[in-house]
Amino acid sequence: MSEHFTRRTISASFWCPKCGRRTQHRIDDGRKGPCLECIARLNVEHAQNEIDTRRAAKAPKQTEMFA
Repeated sequence: MSEHFTRRTISASFWCPKCGRRTQHRIDDGRKGPCLECIARLNVEHAQNEIDTRRAAKAPKQTEMFA
């Protein structure tokens, strides 16, 4: 990883071992950062886990109050 980029470089294409293909990677301080697709996938998984946790934490609804 001897490649360095200018400060204005936002992303560049590299091989991602997690995705198994060439993807866009973030450039942090002139060096290669994480894969943008992996970051997006992790954000979606995290959001779904939050939703599932909040749904599980809700109290069950009382259905037969006046039956």
